[in-house]
Amino acid sequence: MCPEELTLFATSLAIAIAKDRTTDEIDLTAVILSQIASSLATISIQRQQCEGKKGFDVEEGTDSGNTSSIIITS
Repeated sequence: MCPEELTLFATSLAIAIAKDRTTDEIDLTAVILSQIASSLATISIQRQQCEGKKGFDVEEGTDSGNTSSIIITS
C-alpha cells in the first residue's frame, strides 16, 4: 500500500468510526486508539532492542539542574 492509499484508508476509517457518534464517544475512542498506538510502538521498540536490530536508543540522564531527561536517538 502506498503512502497516499494508507492516508486515505486511515481517514476513511476515522470518518466511519465517527459517524453517528457523540463528541464524547469520539473523544473516548480517540484516547483508546492513542493508547493502543503507544503500546504497539513500545512493544515494537522493545522487540527491536531484544533482537539486536537497529531501532531507537534511549538514554536517561540529568542536566545541570538535576532534572531527569530521556534522550531518544535513531
